[in-house]
Amino acid sequence: MNESNTKTESNKKSPGQRRRSIQLNPYVLLVWLALFLILALAPRFVNSGLEAELAELMLYISLAQSFNLFTGLTGYVNFGNVVFYGIGGYGLAIATALWNMPPLLGVLLGGVFSAILALGMSFPTLRLRGAYFAIGTLAIEQAIFVIFDNWSYVNRAAGLTLPILDYQPTQTYYTLLLVAVATIIVLTIVMKSRLGLALSAIRQQEETALSIGVNATLYKTIAFVLSGFLAGLAGAAWFWNVTIVEPTGAFTTDVTLTVISMALLGGLGTFFGPVIGAAILEYIDIATRQNYPYIHLIVFGIIIIAVVLIIPDGIVGFAEKAFRRSPIGKKLALSKSLSSSELPSLKNSEEEGLEP
Repeated sequence: MNESNTKTESNKKSPGQRRRSIQLNPYVLLVWLALFLILALAPRFVNSGLEAELAELMLYISLAQSFNLFTGLTGYVNFGNVVFYGIGGYGLAIATALWNMPPLLGVLLGGVFSAILALGMSFPTLRLRGAYFAIGTLAIEQAIFVIFDNWSYVNRAAGLTLPILDYQPTQTYYTLLLVAVATIIVLTIVMKSRLGLALSAIRQQEETALSIGVNATLYKTIAFVLSGFLAGLAGAAWFWNVTIVEPTGAFTTDVTLTVISMALLGGLGTFFGPVIGAAILEYIDIATRQNYPYIHLIVFGIIIIAVVLIIPDGIVGFAEKAFRRSPIGKKLALSKSLSSSELPSLKNSEEEGLEP
């Protein structure tokens, strides 16, 4: 009797409770594994120039996905995301140049420094909403730039040079690859967890989420700290590749504009969007820098305006809507609705017929 009651209670779990378990589409997993193998083997078959471009692509995939983890899932636009990138670089520089730590440990320390900063920033900024939050994060980024530009411990505006005698670009390439993979894994876990459901509720209607007991402040803080940690890892790994960290390069708004453009173009709040946006805009950026220097930011600005006006949901969002409107998409939606509505009633009728 107890066993049957337990089974009945387990079957009565809500769909939201059942889908908290992480399930990956095997085809999607195969695509990711194939991409990982291609990027992992690339240094063996490409020249140093293409290897550097691939390393930059992985940097922006990490930054765009870390931006997506917070802004895409909560709807809060963080214009100060570059500060985590810069603090990650300074964490690496301080660890290696001033504390004599190995670079890999310095990369991890850069991520930790950025996470601590994100936690500190969350107290004043997450009380704000909309444009006030965006302006608040931008103001903090500018303040931190001024601090590091005048801080004698980190050599002020001249910055710090990493004391790496046996520098090997391939080491930093694989570090950036691992950071990109870690960012994608963390985003996958978050989007398919209770945290992801709560963040989605906050994005759609925060007041309603609060009224049903969602601790919005806690969930936003967790997402903000995770975003900061991942962006800090990416920044530290990239500045290991650059070997010098100075305020102008570490806290440049160029990175902020590039990351936002990539996330918007691919589809903010989607899983694949920032990766697609990073790949497209990285190619455009390389082409414009080589042939038309100093106009790549103008190109990115035009892309942002075009995306907002023409495809506000980004490439992935537009593709999903187009598929749902297609004959195949309509048939799949109809079959899913029929299976979800008819099968339970059929099961209940069979159970009733079996009763004596």
